[in-house]
Amino acid sequence: MRKLAGFVGVLVMVAVLAGCTSRLNKDDGQAKQDAPSVQLRAWSQLHSEPYGIPVRVLQAYAYAAAAMDKAVPGCGIGWSTLAAIGEVSSDHGSASGASVDANGNVSPKLRGLSQANPAHATPVADTDAGRYDGNSLIDVTMGPMQMMPSKWEQFATDANNDGVADPDNFDDAALTVARFLCAAGGDLRKSDGWAAAVAQYNSTPGLVEKVHAYAGRYGR
Repeated sequence: MRKLAGFVGVLVMVAVLAGCTSRLNKDDGQAKQDAPSVQLRAWSQLHSEPYGIPVRVLQAYAYAAAAMDKAVPGCGIGWSTLAAIGEVSSDHGSASGASVDANGNVSPKLRGLSQANPAHATPVADTDAGRYDGNSLIDVTMGPMQMMPSKWEQFATDANNDGVADPDNFDDAALTVARFLCAAGGDLRKSDGWAAAVAQYNSTPGLVEKVHAYAGRYGR
């Protein structure tokens, strides 16, 4: 999915400032620097209302896409794909009465949402001893992007530079999903690669079609 015109212009700024963040966090015992995604706040404020996506959430999607564009140029992932997955998975972190704070943390924690899981699906055997999803009996989808623990363990990324990769933080979750999709689909600018990546992310019947519809709406 293509990014909005004008979005590409922020990529250089993202690359430069992201490299400075860890150093800024250590200066003279000052308060922790804002997460790197803050660089996309102005862009997100401009586009939040037209797309119906909260500013802090859109900021996370946009930064994840920009960071992956810099790290893996051949992937071609767009923020619209991440936003579509976030919409379908958890209503951008608002499902079940949850909310997103200024740091991108979602509470209460979202686990096993029905909209991200096939009805009457066979439970998945536990792989993480409850370390990530809090369930030591079976694996359940988690966070605003509803990622499975096995995928999280492989691709987990600390996007906000707080020292922890947290599935319940939007910055971390969005960039982790972006990394997974790029690894699974290769060139996401090709329809077959895009569809294969999303299907590998979540095989819930009809989910690929829903994500495609939202991504097309956001990518206009």
